[in-house]
Amino acid sequence: MFKKLLLIIIVIAIAVAFLGGIFSVQLSPFSISIDKPEKDFLKKAANKAKNLIYREATEHNPPGDMLPDEIDDKIKQEIKEKVN
Repeated sequence: MFKKLLLIIIVIAIAVAFLGGIFSVQLSPFSISIDKPEKDFLKKAANKAKNLIYREATEHNPPGDMLPDEIDDKIKQEIKEKVN
């Protein structure tokens, strides 16, 4: 009997917390509203950042390298030296 009552109280508490969270986010004066112009600007900025990161990554980490700045080449050379 006590376990069932405790379980019901826990379920009700979780439901109240969940609904309170939903309403507090929707009615919060600190909520951010992003409209179409801001979305377009943010998408363009994110795309430019993605392209910059990709360009820098490919410049400093050529295809075939697993680690940047030829670290994997040094590791391969050390392994070859120890094996041979």
